[in-house]
Amino acid sequence: MVLTIVSFIIVLGVLVFIHEFGHYITAKKSDIMVSEFALGFGPKLLSKKAGETVYSIRAIPLGGFCNMVGEFPADESMPEEEREIYDQAKENGRLFTQKSAIKRLAVILMGPIMNFLLAALIFIFAFAIFGVPTSTTEEAILGEVIPEQPAAEAGLRAKDQILAINGQEINSWEEMSELIRANPNQEITIRYQRNGEINTISLTPALNEEGERGVIGIYPQLVRESVTIGSSITMGLQQTYQVFKMTIMGFVQMFRDSSTEDIGGPIMIASIIGQAARTGILNVLNWTAIISINLGIINLLPFPALDGGRLLFIFIEIIRGKPVDPQKESYVHLVGFAVLMILMIFIIYNDLMRTFF
Repeated sequence: MVLTIVSFIIVLGVLVFIHEFGHYITAKKSDIMVSEFALGFGPKLLSKKAGETVYSIRAIPLGGFCNMVGEFPADESMPEEEREIYDQAKENGRLFTQKSAIKRLAVILMGPIMNFLLAALIFIFAFAIFGVPTSTTEEAILGEVIPEQPAAEAGLRAKDQILAINGQEINSWEEMSELIRANPNQEITIRYQRNGEINTISLTPALNEEGERGVIGIYPQLVRESVTIGSSITMGLQQTYQVFKMTIMGFVQMFRDSSTEDIGGPIMIASIIGQAARTGILNVLNWTAIISINLGIINLLPFPALDGGRLLFIFIEIIRGKPVDPQKESYVHLVGFAVLMILMIFIIYNDLMRTFF
């Protein structure tokens, strides 16, 4: 549990920092005043003001924000201190809304773009350090255990050696696979060795998508070969594109089927990262890159309060030749934020039901 929580906070912190830093650095380069750069939400745990910007870490590690002055219109409820900052920025032409549509477009886009760049860098680094898989071993030793699948839920981990299934001794990966495939939806008993200790668990292989055989969500150990830096860059970019494409296709399929089965929130993400952390740094890196791409794509959805919603209003402004009324846009984003909070509660509820019931 401690490993899961710590790894989740670190990975999410990196993803949020990179995303918000994209907004932050582009805003600074565009001469937009940034009043606060924060990791997390809720009460401040740590904060320090450097120049005109407050840098803070907040209590709830489920996001963050880059507060650009003028992103929302001033109103009578604005605290006096914030009003002074707003008036000062306005006088110097440094409000978000005072900048050109192209500059505002760049500021908003840079958050998701940084998530995609981070994923590419992670994949490139992984190929450069760990090499590329060329084959698999014949031994019945687990190389990867897929989160949320029967093997992971039963407690099996990477590097576990399978000794027997239903009392039948296992001498190779193929022998193990045949017994698993032959028992879909039937409970099986697995004896395995981990760090010199022998244990026994029971699990039920799920029926695969074709409905023909049992699967438990495991892969054999991979044999890896070193590659050049040039090859690492090429393969890293290709991997980023493939994950991006598959993620888009997954979203399209989900909306087409109106299915919420594969939607996961903080608890599911924490579980995936925690299980990856128990199998090694390479899995953590791969899942961090995959989640980063997902985060970038989600933020580009044309929904109010998301980056994509703000981009939509800028595109409308470019087409109309004049901006949408700031008060109306602010109201739309406020409603969108409320809807997102309701959706988040629903997703967390689904996570809890899937995890504990």
